[in-house]
Amino acid sequence: MKTAEFQKIMNGWDIWLCVIVMISIVVLQSVFFMRAAVKESKAIGITPEARKAAIRSACITAIGPSLSPIIIMLAMSTILGTPYTWFVLNNVGAARTELAAATMGANIAGVEIMNENIGIKAWTYGMWAGILNSTGWLAFVFLFNHKMEGMVNGLYSRYDPKWIKSLLAGATLGLFAYLLGNNLVNKPSANYVAAVVAAACGLFLGTVLKKYQKLQEISLGLSMLVGMFFTQAFFR
Repeated sequence: MKTAEFQKIMNGWDIWLCVIVMISIVVLQSVFFMRAAVKESKAIGITPEARKAAIRSACITAIGPSLSPIIIMLAMSTILGTPYTWFVLNNVGAARTELAAATMGANIAGVEIMNENIGIKAWTYGMWAGILNSTGWLAFVFLFNHKMEGMVNGLYSRYDPKWIKSLLAGATLGLFAYLLGNNLVNKPSANYVAAVVAAACGLFLGTVLKKYQKLQEISLGLSMLVGMFFTQAFFR
């Protein structure tokens, strides 16, 4: 199959139509959750200023983690097509996971995912592997996410609330330590520099400049950006 014809299939209007439907659902979900969060914050007495601060902090913090998926999205778009790439990254957001799933699917057809001559068969296998991977994540969240509140409330009713808070804090710390560890163990020295610089920046913002509330709101996102840009400049 000629490259031009293959590109036309990957970016066809029918695939774009399916993607737009799914992306619209994601946008509607975001609006629904935001409205529910604002309503709940009013019910528990969170002030409008605190809500704005939380939203501003979340927006700034999201910039750093968004850079990696964007870079991978550009690479995947050239091989798997823009509609499919947009679809899977908006559904789950785990760019490396989606790329790994597509790679496994294409390998079944005996083709490397980043081969420019991937072909319609390998592309279809890769696309279905990514879609099934996304379906597993979404199905699990749909079936069990609404039960999490009941589980947490059950723990609070049975055990000391201070212990439960410590448990949840430890779980959060363990999660981020695991994610950080995966990017440090057996990785280049640049990864260690980025982690150290980001940690130092976060410590500086959280201690020396702790009186500046605006900086505290964006400290996590700002620390990640400082670590990334400093490392890029140092190892360039």
